[in-house]
Amino acid sequence: MQHTPVATAIGVELGSSTVTLSIRRGDQDSEIRHLDGDETLEAVLGRVRDARDQAGGTAPVGFAVPASWGAARRQELVYLAGEAGLGEVETMAAPEAAAVCYVKGLGRELDTGAGVVVCDLGARSFEVSVVVRGEDDFQHRGSASTVEVGGREFDQLLFAYLSGRYRDTDPGFWDTVGAPADVDEEALRASLLDEIRAARELISKRPRAGVQLPIGERDLHLTRDEVESCIGGLLRQSADLVVAAIAEADTAVTGLLLVGGASRTPMLAAVLAERTGLEPVLPAFPEAAAADGARIVALANAPVAEVNGKPRRRMARRLGVLAAVLVPLVAAGAVYGSQVGDDRPEASATDAPEPSATAPATDAATSAGEEGDTGGSGGQEAPGAPHAASSEEVEEATTEAATEATSEADPTGTVPEVTGMTANDAQAALGGAGYTNIAREGEQEGLFGPYYDDCEVIAQDPASGEERPLGSKITITYSYSGSDETVCD
Repeated sequence: MQHTPVATAIGVELGSSTVTLSIRRGDQDSEIRHLDGDETLEAVLGRVRDARDQAGGTAPVGFAVPASWGAARRQELVYLAGEAGLGEVETMAAPEAAAVCYVKGLGRELDTGAGVVVCDLGARSFEVSVVVRGEDDFQHRGSASTVEVGGREFDQLLFAYLSGRYRDTDPGFWDTVGAPADVDEEALRASLLDEIRAARELISKRPRAGVQLPIGERDLHLTRDEVESCIGGLLRQSADLVVAAIAEADTAVTGLLLVGGASRTPMLAAVLAERTGLEPVLPAFPEAAAADGARIVALANAPVAEVNGKPRRRMARRLGVLAAVLVPLVAAGAVYGSQVGDDRPEASATDAPEPSATAPATDAATSAGEEGDTGGSGGQEAPGAPHAASSEEVEEATTEAATEATSEADPTGTVPEVTGMTANDAQAALGGAGYTNIAREGEQEGLFGPYYDDCEVIAQDPASGEERPLGSKITITYSYSGSDETVCD
């Protein structure tokens, strides 16, 4: 079987004022792009297709969509994505995609039955979801939202504060931006609000930030205390929603993830930590967390091989639609977020879970049709009919017979312990013990662990200590975390 490595993947978050793309090419840091969320879905899909073409044209694509989207709307997205030339795509709810980012992208633990609070503070709203890890999937256990809290509301409050504090310096200017009368004055006000937003975000890293007005030589400043005084009431309202969502979930919540561009706002993490007792985690690029999670899932479920000339999806060990193994994470600080207050510099962004209700026919059915169909009555044997041996059974019987036939003639040896070694070292150790018929099998590391080093041997057959003819077959199974097991060849 020849594997086709998948080195590039794209994640897209839909449903907000801005469409966010997370694009990763091989081992490079992820590139974050923002599209206008007010465009039509068809236009957005065209932009995504253009981005994929620029990245090589074969990258798998995953979409994180609002949790409120039902099966019909997801199916429409899958259909339109196919019509736009994107092929088969993954779809998942944005909170679950963010949870994937929390576990895999940020390296956080989330035990089965435990929940993570995903707090999405965007430009126009604040949404809270408690996502619980189940045995087979992620599950919503509690949620709350409000349109009264958001980055734009914060900026309006700060604008009102600045206009009152500095009005005497230029009453005419403040009258103009306070009640714009034409397009140019609207643009002036929008420019000032952009400056305020940038200052608000900068204050999350510094105790003081300057707000440079877009005209003249005015030089205004905002401090952390001023920002917190203006928006503190809204942040406490947000904390009330989080507490209510946790209570509704009625489960052990062990993590809190801040996503959305406005989550950089100072005081937010402190208020949530005080009210919940949890330590908030803020990714380096919180606005891209859900898109990152969708990208991770798309890459994990991408076709990696061809059978009879047809691309075939890997049969994944999954949590919901999650398939198992992903590309290696980039260096610390590039993908990993930090606890809020960590002084490490941010780097480029990087680096589901519910099975898509709109996914095409299942891989299991396709695989069964390719591998197990023996014809007649849908491939099932008639009662009492002789059992048709599979190729695996034939191979096993042949190997066993060959082993028995040669066991008396071949010298025997003791199989050494090779688990924990690299695949190459294990093969060398077995060769040194006299064994020459060594088979290597790669097994992708599970999305939720256990985690091993690339090419580390995690199983051997037969087990160490057994006496076997030196000509018998020894199989070593090694782990790999990339998209192609040949990395260990």
